[in-house]
Amino acid sequence: MVPGDPQQRAARLAEVMEILGREAPAEDRDLVLSFAPLVFEDMPPSVALELPPSAVATRLLSHFRFVAREMPPSHQLYRGLPGIHVAVWNPGDERARSIGGGSGLPLDTTIVQTHTPDRPFIFDSLKNYFQRSGVRVYSAIHPMFTVRRQWERIVSFGGVHEEGSRESYTFFQLEALESKDRRRRMEHEVFSLLKAVSVSYTHLRAHETAMNISYAVFCVKRGG
Repeated sequence: MVPGDPQQRAARLAEVMEILGREAPAEDRDLVLSFAPLVFEDMPPSVALELPPSAVATRLLSHFRFVAREMPPSHQLYRGLPGIHVAVWNPGDERARSIGGGSGLPLDTTIVQTHTPDRPFIFDSLKNYFQRSGVRVYSAIHPMFTVRRQWERIVSFGGVHEEGSRESYTFFQLEALESKDRRRRMEHEVFSLLKAVSVSYTHLRAHETAMNISYAVFCVKRGG
């Protein structure tokens, strides 16, 4: 849980959920309402409590669409869904205002979104990357959750301890990068970074498995 008065956060979440109940598409409403609290819990007070409730609701709908309804491009479908889904983009003025631009956050920003299987060090690796790149981060979240899919479509969300595929979402709002080439390069670099994190984790788990098997064989040979 991020800092903030629990009662104040609960009251704000109730306001936001009421807005989402009215504005979410009918076919997605139940899914949006199960997803929103999982992400809201990770929002810092500067976003969850200081932005207008309508802006918070719009941000949550944007997060939902990226996670649940946007298909990664083919080159990001690494080992199936969710792949290593990365998007780097600049919102236009109307979109920026709808998510709080000019109301506590700058109007001109660059947004980086990622959706991947959950792995250790994703968030820290991305923060270090932006720091090395000399880019200012205005806000960031890193909710983790479980999902269930049917025919490649998400049909339910749950907490990290519930059954399902454990996945990770990150959202960084950065100082504006005006160059399309720089945004395109950043998208490629973030994808490569997250792929390296995933491969390292896979190799670590394989090494741990091999060590456990070796130890089990040793115990059997020793009669243990």
